[in-house]
Amino acid sequence: MKTPLALLLCLCLCLDVLAQEPIRVGVELQPYQPYSDVHGSEYRGYARELLDAFAAERGYRFVYAPLPVRRLLGDFLGGRLDLKFPDHPQWNADRKAGHAIRYSQPAAPYVDGILVKPAHLGQGQARIRLLGTQNGFTPWPYLEEIRAGRIKLIQANQIDSLLRMAMSDRVDAVYLNPRVVAHHLRQLGLAPDALVFDAQLAHVEDHYYLSSIKRPQLIAEFDRFLLERGELVGEIRRRHGL
Repeated sequence: MKTPLALLLCLCLCLDVLAQEPIRVGVELQPYQPYSDVHGSEYRGYARELLDAFAAERGYRFVYAPLPVRRLLGDFLGGRLDLKFPDHPQWNADRKAGHAIRYSQPAAPYVDGILVKPAHLGQGQARIRLLGTQNGFTPWPYLEEIRAGRIKLIQANQIDSLLRMAMSDRVDAVYLNPRVVAHHLRQLGLAPDALVFDAQLAHVEDHYYLSSIKRPQLIAEFDRFLLERGELVGEIRRRHGL
């Protein structure tokens, strides 16, 4: 009877070691509060609190790797990261082709759309000739207009730069997340409604997802966490204004 017992103890020890093995979570380096931000080397925001809550409950040790958006995708597809957040099946679909990516259930709601100065609210799409957005963003509802040359897309690395361009009329509107814009306006010392979301214009309402190539079983566990701990997840969202 000693041999089976020894094997069982060894298996338990191995499972404990695996549970404590660092799991590299690739995240975006760019500031995107209330969803996420990087202060010094510390990742923080809604995503950090949500993922930390999951890791603590399931006994995982997450190590966050903040990276520029393009490198983040490359490291993820190259197998150098265990998890990626945020992600979406539509993002970079051509580069992801051939990779078996497992996506979680919706982890964070978002809206992307047109923001304008209050004086232009409700004036429609026709006045928009120069549209600003962040590098890496795709203004899906306006791709046809952009490709036809009816709207010129202006991209910038920093959201703050885009907001200054909109405030000084160097672009007619910006295509961004209204919650993120309000946060950045406050950071700039401006009123959070200095630019307003025009809900009458085409916009996207969707969710961000957690994804993995190397650890599909962990995504399944995360899905159970979202389902079983819905009250906790709701509290975290409310704390961050989501």
